[in-house]
Order: sequence, then structure tokens, then C-alpha cells
Amino acid sequence: MEALVYTFLLVSTLGIIFFAIFFREPPKIRTKGGK
Repeated sequence: MEALVYTFLLVSTLGIIFFAIFFREPPKIRTKGGK
């Protein structure tokens, strides 16, 4: 089950990076993102 944990960590890291990049750029799509 270690592979699952490592995969989850990798996806989480990529998600955080993508989230940071998305917020660093001007939010053009603010129709669905309310939170």
C-alpha cells in the first residue's frame, strides 16, 4: 500500500503547485470558483 501513499503525495504536491500557479496568475475564470 506504499505505492498508493506515494502516489497520493505526488498528486497532492502537483495539485498545490498548480493551485499556486493558478492563483499567481490573474483569475480570468471566476464564475464557478466561489470559495
